[in-house]
Amino acid sequence: MSKYKASSVFESFRFALNGIFICLKSQLNFRIEVILAIMGLIVAFYLRFTYVELAIYTFTVGLMLFAEMMNTVFEFVIDAYFGNKYSMLAKMGKDICAGAVFFISFISIGIGILLFLPKIYSLLVFKF
Repeated sequence: MSKYKASSVFESFRFALNGIFICLKSQLNFRIEVILAIMGLIVAFYLRFTYVELAIYTFTVGLMLFAEMMNTVFEFVIDAYFGNKYSMLAKMGKDICAGAVFFISFISIGIGILLFLPKIYSLLVFKF
């Protein structure tokens, strides 16, 4: 496997960025999540999130994107292994992985509500 090994740190970074671009090109949900994350970050700066709130937001977004990327890897590997042929085991594995992403999505939404709602509420109450 040494022929696939990165020869430098910069090449490792290039491989990593290539993986992110593959996800962006091939996965609609990943693109949507990245756009929502950027929009959320802009709103967080507007609402003057503290460093701790920004750290929680960033960690939550990172966890969500990580889960989506792992789901993508799992789907690619399963499809390659089964040659894009139907298998009940492949379906079960993919469904479980998608369920994990779904689970993380709800946790992320809950954390987003806990972070954003009080700030938006206080902004609306004190403006009117």
